[in-house]
Amino acid sequence: FYSFGYWTKADAEQAGHAIQDRSDWKSVMIGLAEQHIIEKRLMAAAFSYRAAELYTLPDDPDKIRFYDQFIEIFYSSIQEEKLERFSIPFQSGALPALRFSPENSKGTIIVHGGFDSFMEELFTSVRYIADAGYEVIIFEGPGQGAAIRKHNIPMTHEWEHSVTCVLDYFGLADVTLLGISLGGYLALRAAAFEDRVSRVISYDISVYDQHGSGLQGAIYRFFQRNPSIYNWIAEKSMSKSIAAEWLINHGMYINGVDTPTEWLALLQNYSVSDIASKVRQDVLLLAGAEDHMVPIKEYDKNRQGLTSARSVTGRVFTADEQAQNHCQVGNLKLAIDVILQWVEEKTSIGS
Repeated sequence: FYSFGYWTKADAEQAGHAIQDRSDWKSVMIGLAEQHIIEKRLMAAAFSYRAAELYTLPDDPDKIRFYDQFIEIFYSSIQEEKLERFSIPFQSGALPALRFSPENSKGTIIVHGGFDSFMEELFTSVRYIADAGYEVIIFEGPGQGAAIRKHNIPMTHEWEHSVTCVLDYFGLADVTLLGISLGGYLALRAAAFEDRVSRVISYDISVYDQHGSGLQGAIYRFFQRNPSIYNWIAEKSMSKSIAAEWLINHGMYINGVDTPTEWLALLQNYSVSDIASKVRQDVLLLAGAEDHMVPIKEYDKNRQGLTSARSVTGRVFTADEQAQNHCQVGNLKLAIDVILQWVEEKTSIGS
């Protein structure tokens, strides 16, 4: 939240010093939100509620309450912004979307997140892209933001359906599709089945082959045949690790399943290898040299696997650039500038 510009460094330091263990998290973040409201810093307050929501587990009734407070305060804080809100009919519910429409647009960039992001979180990034002259539409697909919290639409690897829905709704073609975090896989997947996407950006790269080979694959298959064993292992891991507890609970929540083994089975669908040969667009792959979520070895696998793409451009960000982490969280401007330069080049070539 500091990197996106919603908090000051002092906000982050204050929270960090106050939190001693997990039980402190909610009270510290809510206290910070209340302080921001008194200070009339609505954007900061909104993201303090978002911080509280993020690590509140799905079975806690505070989770939806914090989400509602985040949404209410966020939109109160941007009333002067020139953007439009949409609710796009999809399946039995709707996909939320925002659109930035600058004059004399240089083209349309469609943006979506991944495993745990809200479209509102990416506000400063998409506004920066719009300020560079592009129409930007950012939406929440299945399993994300309000799509899961308000419309109960669970996550799916078949992301092409939501992208097609967005393109149809706005009557678009020849667009750039930008997927962030797990969205790096989702965008490639959608592009493989939707030829109205002309350029696709994987920001960051995703795991090339989730199925696993050799020993890893054998272990996966063993757990699928013996779900009680994997569920027991997952429960033990969650009891000992805050990170594991959040990751597994969130994965089950957004996918609409009840057990860790069910989520494990679904994870195997998120493999770039399954659709790599079907991607025929211009592709930009971004990676952090020290990404803690996706090993850097996946970068070369992605580049080598996209054999049918019109072009594949790659960029690995380093510690010297303060951009080595997942989605270049230490230097977002650099990453977005690289994206904008690439889009400009590929759009010019295409025209």
